[in-house]
Amino acid sequence: DLDHFKYINDRYGHPFGDEVIRHAANLLRGNTRSSDSVARLGGEEFLLLLPDTAEQQARSLAEKLRERLEGTPLATQDGVLCLTASFGVASLDGGGQASYEQLYSAADQALYRAKSSGRNRVEVIRLASLAESLR
Repeated sequence: DLDHFKYINDRYGHPFGDEVIRHAANLLRGNTRSSDSVARLGGEEFLLLLPDTAEQQARSLAEKLRERLEGTPLATQDGVLCLTASFGVASLDGGGQASYEQLYSAADQALYRAKSSGRNRVEVIRLASLAESLR
């Protein structure tokens, strides 16, 4: 989730906001594997699916992406803008299974935690597999 995107749109206009979205999408796609999926959910929110990725790898990737977004300022009409982003990561231990809804809900909770803790950070929630939750 790009932090303070509404402010960016209000301050610099929707065409610049669109450029910010394109910039973020290109950065995300350019820093993920071909086996990963990058999708825009709407507004300033993106979803990355990282199959066969351990929790620490996912956390490290999210941190790298966060740093790269912040480290590539965009020129504005009155200077430069450094983007910040909040990341929510849902992790499922190897071999575990979870529904899409469970993974999405956990990632959304982690994102909420990142945003409510000051933004521009990565938070992770580890899920129990469906089999474990049914025991």
